[in-house]
Amino acid sequence: MSSSVAEAPDLSGLIELSRDPALDLKPVILRVQTDLFLTAPVHDRAILQAFESLAAGLIPTVDADTLRIVAEKLDGCPDVPAGVRAALEARGFPLAPPREPGTEAEADRAIAANPGALIGTRTLERLVARARTDAALAHTLLGRPDIPPADLAPLWLFAEPEQRRAIAEAVEATAALRPCPSTPRTLATSLVEHSHARDVQAFVTALGNGLGLPPNYLSAAIDPAARYDLLTLALRAADLREGEAVFVFLTLNDSVARSVDRVFALVTLFRETSRATARDLLCAILGVPVMERAGGEHQPLHGPEARRPAPAAAERGGLRTILPTRLRRTS
Repeated sequence: MSSSVAEAPDLSGLIELSRDPALDLKPVILRVQTDLFLTAPVHDRAILQAFESLAAGLIPTVDADTLRIVAEKLDGCPDVPAGVRAALEARGFPLAPPREPGTEAEADRAIAANPGALIGTRTLERLVARARTDAALAHTLLGRPDIPPADLAPLWLFAEPEQRRAIAEAVEATAALRPCPSTPRTLATSLVEHSHARDVQAFVTALGNGLGLPPNYLSAAIDPAARYDLLTLALRAADLREGEAVFVFLTLNDSVARSVDRVFALVTLFRETSRATARDLLCAILGVPVMERAGGEHQPLHGPEARRPAPAAAERGGLRTILPTRLRRTS
């Protein structure tokens, strides 16, 4: 049973009273149900179906004054079920049609904000791609309980701390199954040197080149405050030691170094995120493929494309030792 239905108030007493021929509580029930519908935190499928089945059955039986009050309350609500609209219109109280979105972006926001909408794979991919640069849409998608956390990994930068943990746990479940090639220690050394010299541009360029990231990878964080979170994931993916990462946090940028809370939060993020998880989160945020091998082409051990070992005779130059034969003695 849906949680929204389970938490709905028990109106069985009113329903029983409505069966008393001496009392007419149908207008009261309709108005109460309308208020409950409008104040519901979400209008999921269960809420919509329950309200439609009850209201559409009561509207033909109540007086005009009650219908006028109900219509005024429902007018402007975009989630009024079609059956309720039709019943009110049949009684002479039509509701204004829901406003059609003017642009594709508005249509996507309307889909994301509608808890009763079923979001398929392709639609979700389109919404997530748009949400990379639309903070409001990103927060709406992150607030939907029907989208798995792993599918929201590209929106990790917009997520609240609890949402980030859920996304990281979902990503970690599959990230550890893929190889995570080590990076050369020269990368960490150069990053520490650039940070010590406070050469931000050289630091960002070296880190991006070392991980094979797009040149403008920091622009994925449209909120400047989140850029250091993205940078921390990159440092973790680059396999820096914790002490080296702390040195970067304390030397690269003075505004970050002066905030004890900010440095502590970055160190916590670095410490709690595995390297494979940081790599996959980074790739999801930037929309780039996951790098699984340090280089070279994979050579299968078996299969038609596998290299066949040379015959043993060929390895010895094709020479074969001739054993002496035993002469047969004849009488």
